[in-house]
Amino acid sequence: MFSSDLRPSRPTSASDQISSTSDAGSSFTFHALEDGFPSLRKPETEELLRKWNLDANMQARSFRFDQQFKPEQLDAFLLDFLNDEAVQQRAPVSMARESWGALGKATSVEHQRLSTTVLRLDFFDRMSANDSIVHAKSGSINKCFDVQVGDVLVSDKLRLMLLDEGSEEWDAFSAQERTELIFHIFKRLAIGGGLNQYEDYIKPYLDVTRALYKDMVSVHKNINGQLQVGSLTFAVTRVGGASLFARDSPHNFCYVTIDPIVRHVRLWYSAYYSMM
Repeated sequence: MFSSDLRPSRPTSASDQISSTSDAGSSFTFHALEDGFPSLRKPETEELLRKWNLDANMQARSFRFDQQFKPEQLDAFLLDFLNDEAVQQRAPVSMARESWGALGKATSVEHQRLSTTVLRLDFFDRMSANDSIVHAKSGSINKCFDVQVGDVLVSDKLRLMLLDEGSEEWDAFSAQERTELIFHIFKRLAIGGGLNQYEDYIKPYLDVTRALYKDMVSVHKNINGQLQVGSLTFAVTRVGGASLFARDSPHNFCYVTIDPIVRHVRLWYSAYYSMM
């Protein structure tokens, strides 16, 4: 019931987390674009982000860079990106709840490569197998007894699957599948912010996941005429010399996608503040 084409992608593999420092001889500059995340400007999406408490502490920005990018330049590229004046002005970081400021001078960056091999939303259909997490016919999310998992009070089986490694629901997705960008997007939307008003039905999460995925990655034809994802995708987890987030939380996130062909880079960032 959830199937929807996300367009074909080229298989990639997620690497281990990497600590990067600036490379000599590379200096990228960046210019802000206005149309990088069109899905987030739709009134229905804006309303959902407010409901999920993601709007107040989130940045979604796109930029164009000025020279050819090669994968071996990644370390220098990310540092140039984070330190660029235009990026720091247009994509400030959270200093406190609903308070923003410039990142400051980044001296190193830790990041994890994410995969973009999943092509369709039917990737999530397994949640409705035997009505285990989602009721197959209605799309309603199954409830459970309240369980506190870190800062999140879990009251349904969807969040058990996303957060509780000891739950039966956790095994619905493998460790490798959890490195897929689309899984990350879905998880961030479903967990939301500390004042999240959770959905009773799965459809809104899937609709926004599909739209955001298409915003974040670019699809191109390869030399054989086949469509593939041309973007490289990374989760930035920590920055040396500056504070990417005001407080540590597993629900903070900062994703960067790089499209070397059209020289675009997209940033999706959010800081998590618990209810208390």
